[in-house]
Amino acid sequence: MNRKLLTMTIIVTVIASIFPDIILRELTGTVPTWFNLAKVIILIGVSIYFKINDELKPLAKYTIILAMIAGVQMLTISFVATSWYQSVFDANTFVGNFGGSILLKFIGTIPVIGLLIYLFKSPEEVYLTKGDLSIKAEKIGWLRIEGDKISWGKLSVISAFLIAFGTLLLTLLTVTGFAIPDNMDRLFTYLPLILLFALVNSFAEGVVYRSSILGSLKDVLPKEQVLLIAAGLFGMAHYYGAPSGVVGVIMSGVLGWYMCRSMYETKGFVSAWIIHFMQDAVIFATVVLLGGFS
Repeated sequence: MNRKLLTMTIIVTVIASIFPDIILRELTGTVPTWFNLAKVIILIGVSIYFKINDELKPLAKYTIILAMIAGVQMLTISFVATSWYQSVFDANTFVGNFGGSILLKFIGTIPVIGLLIYLFKSPEEVYLTKGDLSIKAEKIGWLRIEGDKISWGKLSVISAFLIAFGTLLLTLLTVTGFAIPDNMDRLFTYLPLILLFALVNSFAEGVVYRSSILGSLKDVLPKEQVLLIAAGLFGMAHYYGAPSGVVGVIMSGVLGWYMCRSMYETKGFVSAWIIHFMQDAVIFATVVLLGGFS
Protein backbone atom coordinates (compact mmCIF):
# COMPACT_ATOMS: atom_id res chain seq x y z
CA MET A 1 0.00 0.00 0.00
CA ASN A 2 1.30 3.44 -0.97
CA ARG A 3 0.65 5.57 2.12
CA LYS A 4 1.59 8.76 0.32
CA LEU A 5 -1.10 8.18 -2.31
CA LEU A 6 -3.68 7.49 0.40
CA THR A 7 -2.67 10.55 2.42
CA MET A 8 -2.82 12.88 -0.58
CA THR A 9 -6.16 11.40 -1.65
CA ILE A 10 -7.62 12.17 1.77
CA ILE A 11 -6.19 15.70 1.73
CA VAL A 12 -7.60 16.67 -1.67
CA THR A 13 -10.93 15.03 -0.83
CA VAL A 14 -11.23 17.07 2.36
CA ILE A 15 -10.35 20.26 0.47
CA ALA A 16 -13.06 19.55 -2.12
CA SER A 17 -15.66 18.58 0.48
CA ILE A 18 -17.84 20.91 2.55
CA PHE A 19 -15.75 20.13 5.63
CA PRO A 20 -13.79 23.42 5.40
CA ASP A 21 -17.11 25.24 4.86
CA ILE A 22 -18.59 23.59 7.94
CA ILE A 23 -15.63 24.66 10.08
CA LEU A 24 -15.85 28.26 8.86
CA ARG A 25 -19.62 28.47 9.25
CA GLU A 26 -19.58 26.98 12.74
CA LEU A 27 -16.74 29.25 13.89
CA THR A 28 -17.66 32.51 12.16
CA GLY A 29 -21.29 32.08 11.10
CA THR A 30 -20.56 32.55 7.41
CA VAL A 31 -18.52 31.30 4.45
CA PRO A 32 -16.80 34.06 2.40
CA THR A 33 -17.90 34.32 -1.23
CA TRP A 34 -14.32 33.83 -2.41
CA PHE A 35 -13.81 30.64 -0.43
CA ASN A 36 -15.16 28.16 -2.98
CA LEU A 37 -13.22 29.83 -5.78
CA ALA A 38 -10.09 29.40 -3.68
CA LYS A 39 -10.83 25.67 -3.33
CA VAL A 40 -11.20 25.32 -7.11
CA ILE A 41 -7.92 27.14 -7.76
CA ILE A 42 -6.09 25.05 -5.16
CA LEU A 43 -7.42 21.79 -6.62
CA ILE A 44 -6.45 22.79 -10.17
CA GLY A 45 -2.98 23.71 -8.97
CA VAL A 46 -2.60 20.46 -7.06
CA SER A 47 -3.78 18.43 -10.07
CA ILE A 48 -1.08 20.07 -12.21
CA TYR A 49 1.52 19.25 -9.56
CA PHE A 50 0.31 15.64 -9.44
CA LYS A 51 0.51 15.45 -13.24
CA ILE A 52 4.23 16.23 -13.25
CA ASN A 53 5.03 14.12 -10.17
CA ASP A 54 5.57 10.49 -11.14
CA GLU A 55 4.70 9.14 -7.70
CA LEU A 56 1.45 11.11 -7.39
CA LYS A 57 0.47 11.14 -11.06
CA PRO A 58 -2.29 8.52 -10.54
CA LEU A 59 -4.22 11.15 -8.53
CA ALA A 60 -4.13 13.85 -11.22
CA LYS A 61 -7.41 12.81 -12.86
CA TYR A 62 -9.17 12.40 -9.52
CA THR A 63 -8.11 15.86 -8.40
CA ILE A 64 -9.17 17.61 -11.59
CA ILE A 65 -12.58 15.91 -11.31
CA LEU A 66 -12.85 17.20 -7.73
CA ALA A 67 -12.01 20.66 -9.08
CA MET A 68 -14.79 20.34 -11.65
CA ILE A 69 -17.28 19.27 -8.98
CA ALA A 70 -16.21 22.13 -6.69
CA GLY A 71 -16.47 24.56 -9.60
CA VAL A 72 -19.99 23.43 -10.46
CA GLN A 73 -21.02 23.77 -6.81
CA MET A 74 -19.51 27.26 -6.67
CA LEU A 75 -21.47 28.37 -9.74
CA THR A 76 -24.63 26.79 -8.34
CA ILE A 77 -24.32 28.70 -5.07
CA SER A 78 -23.79 31.95 -6.97
CA PHE A 79 -26.77 31.29 -9.26
CA VAL A 80 -29.10 30.42 -6.37
CA ALA A 81 -28.26 33.79 -4.81
CA THR A 82 -29.49 35.73 -7.84
CA SER A 83 -32.79 37.59 -7.70
CA TRP A 84 -33.95 35.86 -10.90
CA TYR A 85 -33.56 32.40 -9.42
CA GLN A 86 -35.28 33.38 -6.19
CA SER A 87 -38.18 34.91 -8.08
CA VAL A 88 -38.67 31.81 -10.23
CA PHE A 89 -38.07 29.20 -7.54
CA ASP A 90 -39.94 30.23 -4.41
CA ALA A 91 -38.11 28.79 -1.41
CA ASN A 92 -41.36 28.67 0.54
CA THR A 93 -42.84 26.03 -1.75
CA PHE A 94 -41.88 22.37 -2.06
CA VAL A 95 -41.54 22.62 -5.84
CA GLY A 96 -39.51 25.82 -5.72
CA ASN A 97 -37.24 24.79 -2.87
CA PHE A 98 -36.50 21.20 -3.82
CA GLY A 99 -37.31 21.31 -7.52
CA GLY A 100 -34.97 24.21 -8.18
CA SER A 101 -32.02 22.74 -6.31
CA ILE A 102 -32.49 19.31 -7.88
CA LEU A 103 -32.71 20.81 -11.36
CA LEU A 104 -29.40 22.59 -10.77
CA LYS A 105 -27.86 19.38 -9.44
CA PHE A 106 -28.90 17.57 -12.60
CA ILE A 107 -27.55 20.31 -14.89
CA GLY A 108 -24.33 20.26 -12.87
CA THR A 109 -23.81 16.57 -13.59
CA ILE A 110 -23.54 17.22 -17.34
CA PRO A 111 -20.00 18.72 -17.30
CA VAL A 112 -18.94 16.19 -14.64
CA ILE A 113 -20.11 13.26 -16.78
CA GLY A 114 -18.47 14.82 -19.84
CA LEU A 115 -15.14 15.17 -18.04
CA LEU A 116 -15.32 11.63 -16.64
CA ILE A 117 -15.90 10.11 -20.07
CA TYR A 118 -13.22 12.33 -21.62
CA LEU A 119 -10.63 11.30 -19.04
CA PHE A 120 -11.52 7.62 -18.78
CA LYS A 121 -12.73 7.06 -22.37
CA SER A 122 -15.93 5.10 -21.65
CA PRO A 123 -18.99 5.10 -19.36
CA GLU A 124 -18.09 1.58 -18.18
CA GLU A 125 -14.84 2.81 -16.66
CA VAL A 126 -16.69 5.24 -14.41
CA TYR A 127 -19.65 3.03 -13.47
CA LEU A 128 -22.14 4.89 -15.67
CA THR A 129 -23.72 1.72 -17.02
CA LYS A 130 -26.34 -0.64 -15.60
CA GLY A 131 -23.82 -3.11 -14.21
CA ASP A 132 -24.25 -6.83 -13.73
CA LEU A 133 -27.05 -7.21 -11.18
CA SER A 134 -26.64 -11.00 -11.23
CA ILE A 135 -23.30 -10.65 -9.43
CA LYS A 136 -23.46 -12.20 -5.96
CA ALA A 137 -22.65 -9.85 -3.09
CA GLU A 138 -19.43 -10.49 -1.23
CA LYS A 139 -19.60 -11.11 2.50
CA ILE A 140 -20.59 -8.18 4.73
CA GLY A 141 -20.28 -9.65 8.20
CA TRP A 142 -21.72 -6.78 10.23
CA LEU A 143 -24.90 -6.92 8.11
CA ARG A 144 -25.06 -10.73 8.29
CA ILE A 145 -24.80 -10.94 4.51
CA GLU A 146 -23.04 -14.16 3.55
CA GLY A 147 -20.73 -14.12 0.57
CA ASP A 148 -21.88 -15.45 -2.82
CA LYS A 149 -25.43 -16.16 -1.59
CA ILE A 150 -27.61 -13.38 -3.01
CA SER A 151 -27.37 -11.29 -6.16
CA TRP A 152 -27.07 -7.52 -5.97
CA GLY A 153 -30.21 -7.31 -8.10
CA LYS A 154 -32.27 -8.85 -5.31
CA LEU A 155 -30.23 -7.37 -2.49
CA SER A 156 -30.54 -3.80 -3.79
CA VAL A 157 -34.34 -4.03 -3.93
CA ILE A 158 -34.57 -5.66 -0.49
CA SER A 159 -32.13 -3.11 0.93
CA ALA A 160 -34.01 -0.23 -0.64
CA PHE A 161 -37.28 -1.20 1.01
CA LEU A 162 -35.69 -1.94 4.38
CA ILE A 163 -33.74 1.32 4.45
CA ALA A 164 -36.77 3.32 3.32
CA PHE A 165 -38.94 1.61 5.93
CA GLY A 166 -36.34 2.32 8.63
CA THR A 167 -36.24 5.98 7.60
CA LEU A 168 -40.02 6.16 7.81
CA LEU A 169 -40.08 4.60 11.29
CA LEU A 170 -37.33 6.94 12.50
CA THR A 171 -39.28 9.93 11.24
CA LEU A 172 -42.51 8.80 12.86
CA LEU A 173 -40.71 8.14 16.14
CA THR A 174 -38.71 11.36 16.35
CA VAL A 175 -41.09 13.83 14.72
CA THR A 176 -44.68 12.65 15.10
CA GLY A 177 -44.48 10.17 17.97
CA PHE A 178 -45.93 7.52 15.65
CA ALA A 179 -48.98 9.70 15.00
CA ILE A 180 -50.08 9.54 11.37
CA PRO A 181 -50.24 13.05 9.80
CA ASP A 182 -53.78 14.16 9.01
CA ASN A 183 -52.91 15.61 5.59
CA MET A 184 -52.24 12.38 3.69
CA ASP A 185 -54.22 13.73 0.72
CA ARG A 186 -51.36 16.21 0.24
CA LEU A 187 -48.95 13.29 -0.16
CA PHE A 188 -50.97 11.80 -3.01
CA THR A 189 -51.21 15.19 -4.72
CA TYR A 190 -47.45 15.58 -4.75
CA LEU A 191 -46.56 11.91 -5.30
CA PRO A 192 -45.58 12.24 -9.00
CA LEU A 193 -43.23 15.12 -8.17
CA ILE A 194 -41.85 13.28 -5.14
CA LEU A 195 -40.94 10.29 -7.31
CA LEU A 196 -39.49 12.49 -10.06
CA PHE A 197 -37.40 14.51 -7.64
CA ALA A 198 -36.17 11.35 -5.91
CA LEU A 199 -35.21 9.78 -9.23
CA VAL A 200 -33.27 12.82 -10.45
CA ASN A 201 -31.65 13.67 -7.11
CA SER A 202 -30.43 10.12 -6.53
CA PHE A 203 -28.99 10.06 -10.05
CA ALA A 204 -27.18 13.37 -9.65
CA GLU A 205 -25.70 12.48 -6.26
CA GLY A 206 -24.74 9.07 -7.59
CA VAL A 207 -22.66 10.69 -10.32
CA VAL A 208 -20.94 13.15 -7.98
CA TYR A 209 -20.42 11.04 -4.87
CA ARG A 210 -20.00 7.56 -6.35
CA SER A 211 -19.22 7.36 -10.06
CA SER A 212 -16.67 10.18 -9.88
CA ILE A 213 -14.89 8.72 -6.87
CA LEU A 214 -14.99 5.03 -7.74
CA GLY A 215 -14.14 5.58 -11.39
CA SER A 216 -11.17 7.79 -10.53
CA LEU A 217 -9.70 5.75 -7.68
CA LYS A 218 -10.51 2.09 -8.42
CA ASP A 219 -7.09 1.55 -10.04
CA VAL A 220 -5.24 3.77 -7.57
CA LEU A 221 -6.21 2.51 -4.09
CA PRO A 222 -7.48 -0.80 -2.63
CA LYS A 223 -11.22 -1.40 -2.66
CA GLU A 224 -11.97 -0.70 1.01
CA GLN A 225 -10.03 2.55 0.98
CA VAL A 226 -11.89 3.76 -2.10
CA LEU A 227 -15.24 2.88 -0.52
CA LEU A 228 -14.39 4.69 2.72
CA ILE A 229 -13.26 7.83 0.90
CA ALA A 230 -16.44 7.92 -1.18
CA ALA A 231 -18.55 7.24 1.92
CA GLY A 232 -16.79 10.00 3.85
CA LEU A 233 -17.39 12.56 1.10
CA PHE A 234 -21.05 11.56 0.87
CA GLY A 235 -21.45 11.69 4.63
CA MET A 236 -19.90 15.15 5.00
CA ALA A 237 -22.15 16.48 2.25
CA HIS A 238 -25.14 15.71 4.50
CA TYR A 239 -23.94 17.57 7.60
CA TYR A 240 -26.79 20.04 7.16
CA GLY A 241 -29.25 17.38 6.06
CA ALA A 242 -31.92 15.53 8.01
CA PRO A 243 -30.80 14.35 10.48
CA SER A 244 -28.06 16.96 10.67
CA GLY A 245 -24.72 17.16 12.43
CA VAL A 246 -22.46 14.26 13.27
CA VAL A 247 -25.37 11.82 13.39
CA GLY A 248 -26.37 12.78 9.86
CA VAL A 249 -22.78 12.42 8.65
CA ILE A 250 -22.43 8.93 10.16
CA MET A 251 -25.79 7.69 8.88
CA SER A 252 -25.22 9.07 5.39
CA GLY A 253 -21.65 7.78 5.40
CA VAL A 254 -22.72 4.23 6.22
CA LEU A 255 -25.41 4.35 3.53
CA GLY A 256 -22.90 5.82 1.08
CA TRP A 257 -20.43 3.02 1.83
CA TYR A 258 -23.09 0.38 1.20
CA MET A 259 -24.20 1.93 -2.08
CA CYS A 260 -20.61 2.35 -3.24
CA ARG A 261 -19.94 -1.30 -2.46
CA SER A 262 -22.89 -2.36 -4.60
CA MET A 263 -21.55 -0.29 -7.49
CA TYR A 264 -18.01 -1.54 -7.06
CA GLU A 265 -19.06 -5.17 -7.13
CA THR A 266 -21.64 -4.90 -9.93
CA LYS A 267 -19.44 -2.48 -11.90
CA GLY A 268 -22.47 -0.32 -12.58
CA PHE A 269 -24.84 2.41 -11.43
CA VAL A 270 -28.28 0.84 -11.08
CA SER A 271 -28.00 -1.13 -7.83
CA ALA A 272 -27.06 1.98 -5.82
CA TRP A 273 -29.56 4.11 -7.72
CA ILE A 274 -32.42 1.83 -6.61
CA ILE A 275 -31.39 2.12 -2.96
CA HIS A 276 -30.85 5.87 -3.07
CA PHE A 277 -34.10 6.49 -4.98
CA MET A 278 -36.21 4.74 -2.35
CA GLN A 279 -34.45 6.61 0.46
CA ASP A 280 -35.00 9.97 -1.22
CA ALA A 281 -38.63 9.18 -2.00
CA VAL A 282 -39.34 8.63 1.71
CA ILE A 283 -37.43 11.77 2.69
CA PHE A 284 -39.24 13.95 0.16
CA ALA A 285 -42.58 12.47 1.16
CA THR A 286 -41.79 13.35 4.77
CA VAL A 287 -40.90 16.90 3.74
CA VAL A 288 -44.23 17.27 1.95
CA LEU A 289 -46.16 16.05 5.00
CA LEU A 290 -44.16 17.75 7.74
CA GLY A 291 -42.01 20.42 6.13
CA GLY A 292 -44.50 23.27 6.19
CA PHE A 293 -44.10 24.07 2.49
CA SER A 294 -47.04 25.31 0.44
